[in-house]
Amino acid sequence: MTAMTVRLVAASTEHRGRVHLVHREDSGRVRHQQVCGECSLRLTPDDIGRGYELEDGRIVQIDPGDLPAPEDGLIDVQQFAPQVDLDPVALHRSYYVEPDDLSVRPYVLLRETLERTKTAAIVKFALRGKETLAAIRPQQGVLVLHTLLWPDEVREPHFPFLHRDTEVRTGELAAAAALVRAQTRPFRPHEYPNTHHEALLQLVEANV
Repeated sequence: MTAMTVRLVAASTEHRGRVHLVHREDSGRVRHQQVCGECSLRLTPDDIGRGYELEDGRIVQIDPGDLPAPEDGLIDVQQFAPQVDLDPVALHRSYYVEPDDLSVRPYVLLRETLERTKTAAIVKFALRGKETLAAIRPQQGVLVLHTLLWPDEVREPHFPFLHRDTEVRTGELAAAAALVRAQTRPFRPHEYPNTHHEALLQLVEANV
């Protein structure tokens, strides 16, 4: 397909970073100092490098500049795959993909093709200087890019109960299925407000 120029726009935001540790006496922010765990010296930015921790706990100092750098700004399509093959556990962050004015036509062509074939584009690209695996799929008229965890970052579920021979009676299963069907309706996220965050804002307003 034709190359196109796009912009990634974060598809979500998180309520975080507004509650801090403070000094009760004067509300001063408690700052976390960068202190060496070996010699207890307070460090400046020039004192700080990068280190890779081995399995035995040893630290090997490295220079990230010595690593092969992926090409920034280029999203490289590796293959196409059925959308059902995407493991929700491996999905990390989501971004809306916005085309520039000259890329709208190839963008729409890719979106319509992925919708018709029910496939996702598996891609690699550079994100914050690191090679990133991702999947692009259509949703609500736009393309959405989901960054993926690498296979060795997804843990296998090793739980003892999986090896037990647990029998579920047919009657129990039928009753449970009937209960689920009775309470099944379309999922509308706006019906579930973030009550904790709302209560936090009310508390802050009352204490201003």
